Amino acid sequence: MVSSYPMTSIVKAELGSWEWLCETGGSLTARQRFELLPGLLRTFGQFVGDRLWLALGRKRPLSFSVDDLWPVAPDSLICHRADEEARELQSAPLVNHAYRTWVFGNALAMLDEARLDREVFHVGSLLHDAGIETCKEAQCFTYRSAGAVQAVAREVAFDEERTLQIMDGIANHITPGLKKEDQSVGYYLQAGAMADLMGLRAWELPSELLSRTEEHFPRLNVHREVSRRWLAESKAVPSGRAHYAQTWSGFAHIVRFLPLAK
Repeated sequence: MVSSYPMTSIVKAELGSWEWLCETGGSLTARQRFELLPGLLRTFGQFVGDRLWLALGRKRPLSFSVDDLWPVAPDSLICHRADEEARELQSAPLVNHAYRTWVFGNALAMLDEARLDREVFHVGSLLHDAGIETCKEAQCFTYRSAGAVQAVAREVAFDEERTLQIMDGIANHITPGLKKEDQSVGYYLQAGAMADLMGLRAWELPSELLSRTEEHFPRLNVHREVSRRWLAESKAVPSGRAHYAQTWSGFAHIVRFLPLAK
């Protein structure tokens, strides 16, 4: 893997972007923590409501079939290499979580009538948590995840602008308060991951899609794996977004004790 990650971002250095991550290591200022709180509280409220709808069996009326919502992996060099890198860097539970994030994020984007670059979102999904397998003091794990994307992209000479889209999306996917109106890679990485780990927006997805996804990509006790690694990340980067989410919402405990499925 290359050691020099920074690249000029396609967006300004706003909170959660790849450029911001390079400048700060993922550390939040006191003002930024205050600014993120409403989004974090909205997410927690959504979690309560969405899990209630799931428990009551409420489902969103759909004009798509399950086959329509089931994605097909792009047959490209960057996607094949991303799969290989994901399996090399991550445990089996996290690899399967990455694929479920891909399925659910794609499906939610279709329901929102958002257009995602298939290669960009596939690679971003597979490697969005690659950096959480190890911890580094004062460095957010998304920095290492995005670095894994950069290494693979450079190896296969993938388009630099689209590589930066993936890296920005990964850098941003743990930022509280992302909005679907932005139709960003980061939002749908977050949406897919949170549908898988917490059940956010999962009531909008057909039950058959949820069960088919788990058949293809079993959970393998991922709720324990993610919870343990999130707590380790929070300890390693006490000024980062993982610690912030853990402090205000108990994210790791929700994932550990209230998983969508075991």
